[in-house]
Amino acid sequence: MTNERYLIASYFACAAIAVGLGAIAYLFLRRPFDGVADAASGKRLSSMLKRLLPWGLLLPALLGFVSVSYQGCNRTTYQEIIQNRSYLVEKNQEQISSILFYILVAIVFWDAIVLLILKYAQNGRDESQIPQVED
Repeated sequence: MTNERYLIASYFACAAIAVGLGAIAYLFLRRPFDGVADAASGKRLSSMLKRLLPWGLLLPALLGFVSVSYQGCNRTTYQEIIQNRSYLVEKNQEQISSILFYILVAIVFWDAIVLLILKYAQNGRDESQIPQVED
């Protein structure tokens, strides 16, 4: 396999890995997140959060994939990029690392949203459980 064909094949393979890892993260977190989203006040907010979760995990994975540039300080043309297979492998590893990092950041972001939902859902329950004093 020539380096040019390797570049094309590995680029599409990394794109598939990005989509696959984003989908796996979504499938793993979907049910727990649905339970937390149901605790959110309002049916519209819960529904909106459930619809945003897959996009909130797939898009960061794709952003991590496209964030890696093959051009560098010493390689500026296409011919220089495909000249060295080890450079291409290094860039593929960098893409996968970036994909995983972006997914991690997305999960931390959704964790912050979950904490806010639980905090405000708990505050709403506390206020509704305060007994009303009648005169």
